[in-house]
Amino acid sequence: MLKPRKRITKKKLKEDKLVTFYFRASDWLEENSKYLFMGLAAIVLVAAAIIYFNYAQEKSEKNASVDLARATRTLETGDYQNAIAQLSSIVDNYGSSTSGTMARLYLANALFQTKEYNNAEKNYGKFISRFSGDEYLLAAAQGGIAASLQARKKWAEAAKAYEKAAEKYDSVLAPGFYIQAARCYTSLGDDRKAKSLYNKVIEEFPQATEKEEALMLLSMLGA
Repeated sequence: MLKPRKRITKKKLKEDKLVTFYFRASDWLEENSKYLFMGLAAIVLVAAAIIYFNYAQEKSEKNASVDLARATRTLETGDYQNAIAQLSSIVDNYGSSTSGTMARLYLANALFQTKEYNNAEKNYGKFISRFSGDEYLLAAAQGGIAASLQARKKWAEAAKAYEKAAEKYDSVLAPGFYIQAARCYTSLGDDRKAKSLYNKVIEEFPQATEKEEALMLLSMLGA
């Protein structure tokens, strides 16, 4: 006589599914463990690299800031040659750091003071291309390019560079840049353009200290 079929409960069925899943999972892990460990190792290596990079960047910035403080003190004493040597070293070793970028601006200023106008212009340009902070500093660097051109009597290029410095950046330096641009146009014999810029300063910057200078220079041109 046949025995009645034993009824499978939901609990038993669930337990059987769990056992099946466990063995399947174990088999899969055994077959793919090599790849899992490789992937895990790669993740650990990437994380370690990021941590090391951040640490190196922080350490680099700290060293650069200390060296920059020392170099700026030298610059303030008027010892331009030693300042140039110190600042050049910072730019070479920490050029990508914040302090390294600022060192390039100071380097350009020191080069300008020693009448190395070509190198000054190049470093002002590199600073502008790499710096993304205060527009006052960007305007000052653009003005440095213009002044370097003016010192080499490249009047037309200097005038355009001064106008660019005044118009591109929102800076209190703008009136002074327009006046210097006007001086360059006067050197070119273009009094009409010079007068136009003097009037611009007078009309658009009535509170600026440069207004009186613009009025005086305009009167000298017979306006």
